Amino acid sequence: MFGVETAFYIPDEPVQTQDRAMGKKQNSFDIQSTYESAVALHQQGEISRAINLYTQILQHFPNIAEIHYNLGLAFYELEQFPKAIEAYKQASELAPQDSDILYNLGLAYKMNKQYDNAEEAYLGALEFAEDDQEILYNLGCCYQDAGAIEQACFIFEQLLQRMPNHLSALNNLAYLQHLQEKFDMARELYGRVLELDQSRQSAQFMYAILSGENKQAPPPEYVRELFDQYSEHFEDNLIKDLEYNTYCILRQAIESLAQKKNMYEHGLDLGCGTGLAGEAFHSACEKLTGIDISQNMIKQAGSKKLYNYLHCADITQFLEQAEQSYDLIIAADVIPYLGALEPLFSTISQCATRDAIFCMSSERTEKPDWDLQLTGRYAHNPDYIIQTAAQNGWTVLEQFPANIRKENNSWIKGTIFVLSQKK
Repeated sequence: MFGVETAFYIPDEPVQTQDRAMGKKQNSFDIQSTYESAVALHQQGEISRAINLYTQILQHFPNIAEIHYNLGLAFYELEQFPKAIEAYKQASELAPQDSDILYNLGLAYKMNKQYDNAEEAYLGALEFAEDDQEILYNLGCCYQDAGAIEQACFIFEQLLQRMPNHLSALNNLAYLQHLQEKFDMARELYGRVLELDQSRQSAQFMYAILSGENKQAPPPEYVRELFDQYSEHFEDNLIKDLEYNTYCILRQAIESLAQKKNMYEHGLDLGCGTGLAGEAFHSACEKLTGIDISQNMIKQAGSKKLYNYLHCADITQFLEQAEQSYDLIIAADVIPYLGALEPLFSTISQCATRDAIFCMSSERTEKPDWDLQLTGRYAHNPDYIIQTAAQNGWTVLEQFPANIRKENNSWIKGTIFVLSQKK
């Protein structure tokens, strides 16, 4: 996003203000010093104070595009996207050929999930800055976020024709090709990403998967990046597109237990995401803690006011350091993002109460132990889960097959486990 405008055209005559109560003229409104103060406050992070000054200026001079533009920037930084949109629209009406304004308008529309309007703004910006690579890139991202996969691929391919080494476009295009199961093309693109930047662990992991390697665990950076990017569309995609309801199945499994508690003292939601499992289990726990590696997911979960505590951390590292004990542990759609489960079960046992219940879902494979699939998720053999659980003091109370979620209109087969800790 382009920065604050620090200069603009000043009208020749100052504006006089009238004190109606006193009937006397006050000092002239000093637009230049007010604007300089607003910009200084804006650049110092005093956004609300800057907004007040921008608004004062616009009361006297409503037709200065740069002020509306800066006001849009300020509202955008406060994540007040509808207000940012209105400010940018005012700026664009006053300066209709300014590609910077249209670009920022597109960003604000995109953040407000108004993808059609964002597309229109980006295309408008490109009319006046057809060689601007960042506008083109963000148009591709807009299509990607809107689920227009073919259009997104087309734009990223256009950009890469102009800039073959555009890392973000390469990475996004690789992801989209992978999503469409064009595995050879995705592997080639991830390879090009790694040629330019060997440090990209997500690309390393995906390239390894598509090359047939069976890694024991994904790098934390991969999982964090995946869900940070996924957070805005997580619930819509899982529930509407993938018909995911594993969290409800887990709650029903807990309710069917003969020795269930009416209320668990402290529940722990592993990989809480946006709080879907929290919604299902909130009423069953006096206290509920959520943990997720994605800060964006934690932010979404926090907005629901379901959890007493939320932590952004790697699951195993959190469990290793946990001082709190939990009598209900939930892992809905978490196991598929882990390979070997020995570290998980070992650390869970350390912070589980003597009568703890652990409910979890897994994707199923008939191969020994676990299998890293081309999707980037892991499937686990139920026997491996039972054996690993038993080695760490857990016994199976319930085990049954379930449809975990859909992929390419087919159900992914999985297994539901309810385990009991006996110390």
